[in-house]
Amino acid sequence: MISELSPLFHDGVALIRPEDAQLRKHSWVRFSKRWPNDLNKGGWASGQTFVVRQDTVLVDYPVSRIIVDQDWAVLDLTNQSLPAIPGVPHPTAFQAGTFQMYPVNPDIIYQISVGMKKGDYFNQLQISSQSLNIYQLGSSAIPPAMIDPVYRYLGAKYPKDSPYNSPTWFLYSILNAPQILLNVFMDGGDTMVGANHYGKATIDFRVNKAQLTNITLASIAAVSIPYGSNLTVVVPSGNVACVYGGQKGDTRITDSRGGVSAVANGQETVVPSGWTVQTGSGSALITTMEDVRQWRSIQERALYIPFYDELNVF
Repeated sequence: MISELSPLFHDGVALIRPEDAQLRKHSWVRFSKRWPNDLNKGGWASGQTFVVRQDTVLVDYPVSRIIVDQDWAVLDLTNQSLPAIPGVPHPTAFQAGTFQMYPVNPDIIYQISVGMKKGDYFNQLQISSQSLNIYQLGSSAIPPAMIDPVYRYLGAKYPKDSPYNSPTWFLYSILNAPQILLNVFMDGGDTMVGANHYGKATIDFRVNKAQLTNITLASIAAVSIPYGSNLTVVVPSGNVACVYGGQKGDTRITDSRGGVSAVANGQETVVPSGWTVQTGSGSALITTMEDVRQWRSIQERALYIPFYDELNVF
C-alpha cells in the first residue's frame, strides 16, 4: 500500500522525477495475500499478480490548507461523501471533506505520489478502520497521537522526506480499500492573524491511474487442468506439472519409482516428466520449466503491494 524509494539510493543522492517511479504500461504488480478475499473489501486483488495493460493516466491534484500553529487538519483520501474520522473528530477534519482518490471499479489501482512543498509542517499516516498508525514503533503504548506533544512526531513525514518536485512517498488505493487519512500538523506557523499564528501546508498529490489484467501461470502455460477435475495424468516428456492441492486433501502424485505422496490443500509443487498426477479436488498445469521460471521472475520483479497490517509487524 505504501512504498518509499529512498532505500534504493542509500549509496548516493538522486533527484527522482515522478515519472521514473510510476507504474506504466507493461509494469507488473503483485498484491499480498493478506488483502481480503471478500469482493466487498477489495478481494479481487488478494494474492494476485497483474500487468498494467495500457498507458496510464496521470492526474495532478494539489491540496493546500491554512492551519493554526500547533493544530492540524485531517485529509481523507477516500470517496466517502463525508469524512469518517475515528473517535472524536477534530474540527478541521470537516473542512477538508474527502478527496475521491479511490477507484470506483475493480482491476484498477491508483498510485498516489505525495510531494510536499516546503513549510513547517509534517504528516502522519493513519488507516482509520483499523486505528493503525503506519509509522509507529513496535510498542502499542506509544502511537503517534496528534494530541501528544511527544509522540505525534514519531515517524512523521516532513517536506524534506518527499519534496513536491521529487516525491519518494507513494500510497496505493483500490476499490473498497480501507480509509487512508493524512494528519497534517502545523509546527511553526509564521503568519499572524489576530491572536493566532497560521501556516500553509501544500501537498502535490499525483494520481497515476492504471488498469490491470490478471496474469497467472495458467495464462502462460499450454494446458490447464481445472480444480475438481479428478483426473489422472502422466506428465509428458519435456514438460512439468505445477500441481495445486484441493480442499478435500485428495491430490496425489506418484514418482517414477511408484512412491505416492499427498499435496495438501493450498500447497503447490512442481512435478517432473514421467510422474503421475491425480488431481482429485485440486488442479494442475502442464507446462515447461521455462514457463515456470518466467512466472517466478514476473512475481519476483513485480511491484509488491502489502496490506496495511503488514507495515507494522516487525
